[in-house]
Amino acid sequence: HQISHNNIFRDRYDQLLVFLRHIHPFLSKQQVHYRLYIINQADSNKFNRAMLMNVGFREALKDFNWDCFIFHDVDLLPEDDRNLYTCPDMPRHMSVAVDKFKYKLPYKSIFGGVAAIKRRQFKQLNGFSNMFWGWGGEDDDMSRRIHKEKLKITRYQKEIARYTMIKHKQQPVNKERVRILKTATKRYLKDGLNSLKYKVESRQLQSLYTNVSVLLERKEQENKYLRNYHERRKFMGKLHKVP
Repeated sequence: HQISHNNIFRDRYDQLLVFLRHIHPFLSKQQVHYRLYIINQADSNKFNRAMLMNVGFREALKDFNWDCFIFHDVDLLPEDDRNLYTCPDMPRHMSVAVDKFKYKLPYKSIFGGVAAIKRRQFKQLNGFSNMFWGWGGEDDDMSRRIHKEKLKITRYQKEIARYTMIKHKQQPVNKERVRILKTATKRYLKDGLNSLKYKVESRQLQSLYTNVSVLLERKEQENKYLRNYHERRKFMGKLHKVP
């Protein structure tokens, strides 16, 4: 396997140091050809995890034609060497059992935390949505894309796919996430890799990883679906009031 390991973060350098000390020995034991990409959001917008993962995909392919991508939050540390960082035939949700959740899967369709997916499948899904600014919703959106494209989320047994979460301050919740999710399967072919807009502020090749700091661009197109949703709600509300 030729693996691009994409890590998403913003101003969590203490966590990053802990993660790097842990992940390199872990991956070395698995004897895979890999490269770590640290994708840092350097603008003042709300954190957009999904968009950063799209950026990581694009930036990694500038260096090598990776066939497997691991998308990984820097606050999660794998505990078991049997948890192979490779890409099976179907997308794999890897962080099945996290200590914060008492090593139980929060819900069946979850695809957040750590995930592995082949290059061709990521392109087939048009990557992640770019519309989720703030915490939450983007992994559920991806889960719906996977289902819509008739792919299946796979997992290791919870005894193997165990992770420790480094304690950190929670990101502000995205209050629009539920509304955005309602349009997931309607917009996924237009919202993702093919609508991604960003600028690279810096790109540094370090010995342990490639550090990419980016400025994400918000597009007016993002709000179109939300406006339409609100307009439909208002219209339906007026209909219900008609005697």
